[in-house]
Amino acid sequence: MTRSGSNDPAFHEAFRAVVDGRIADGERALDALADAGHAEAAHQWARLQLYDMVPTPDVARARLRLDDAVAAGSADARYTRALVDAGDGTRWFDDLLAAARDGEVALAWRSLGLLAGKSGAEAQGFARHAFRRAAAAGDRLAAALLRQRLAGGKSGEDAVVPTIDPTSFAPNAQAYGETGWQVRDGLLGDEECAAMKLLAGAQLRPSSAIDPESGAGQRMRIRTSDDAVIDPLLEDVALVLARRRLCALADVPATHAEPFVVLRYRPGQEYRLHRDTLPPSLLAHPVQGRGGQRVATVITYLANVEAGGETVFPRRGVSIVPKRGAALAFRNVHADGRVDGDSLHAGQPVARGEKWIATLWL
Repeated sequence: MTRSGSNDPAFHEAFRAVVDGRIADGERALDALADAGHAEAAHQWARLQLYDMVPTPDVARARLRLDDAVAAGSADARYTRALVDAGDGTRWFDDLLAAARDGEVALAWRSLGLLAGKSGAEAQGFARHAFRRAAAAGDRLAAALLRQRLAGGKSGEDAVVPTIDPTSFAPNAQAYGETGWQVRDGLLGDEECAAMKLLAGAQLRPSSAIDPESGAGQRMRIRTSDDAVIDPLLEDVALVLARRRLCALADVPATHAEPFVVLRYRPGQEYRLHRDTLPPSLLAHPVQGRGGQRVATVITYLANVEAGGETVFPRRGVSIVPKRGAALAFRNVHADGRVDGDSLHAGQPVARGEKWIATLWL
């Protein structure tokens, strides 16, 4: 949940119910407050629906309430609207700017910094300004990105918003030409890669693999990395747009994506030959299998590797060397649902340095 933005005791009680896990109680209380014209209650009720945190979300009504909260002056609601609309048209960018400038929403400033950082030399002064404003508003990740900028010798600051084309951050599949199996450089900027590593760093745990018999995830010798799932609630606008770019590379809608999984491989760690398709035992599970088969995979390389760590497809005779910001998309199944034999792949052992990747299963 975002900051509450209200001193109303009734709102705080409803908000606390949601934070404590009493979702149904909190939803009812927020709904009643929103009916009475409480802008921040309308915003938080909408978030519960839009993030699928209730059994039967009402997305259409949530969007109307979000618009009402924005009209009532809620900067947090304006940021949320930018988040859910990111990549569709251009209004989301105006919302993002307004949430940052008028409301000092830290995540809005951080998102602007990440987007500006990817937008060319003329935007770098504004990127630093945005990260500084986000850090001043309490965003630790932005503070870390700002320190990295300063350590890398990037100086100069400019509060003037550079000319940025909002539509450039989420191209459609046609922008990439042939889809299905390909590698594309520069899908993520350096700071987007750094942000994903920072988001995942404190959450890293030993990776598991799916047992084909039981469908359960367990620690197995074929996979020796560490990983962390990036909860969509932690994503900012820049990461939402990054997911859209990566899904477009695979020609699969972003709504079909599982959450980002960030993986770290240290020297000697690897992922032996495997496929990403889910076993029948898991697909048959009423909860775990509800998303369906993983038809495609996108791997984004978050760092260069000193030696080793290549992604290899032995049946295709292909070996991809990790390159920061590059993304690899490949199909796991054919159009008729049959497993694509060429999807057999492995992450070679890291020889020197560390390998960081972000994986999207679609």
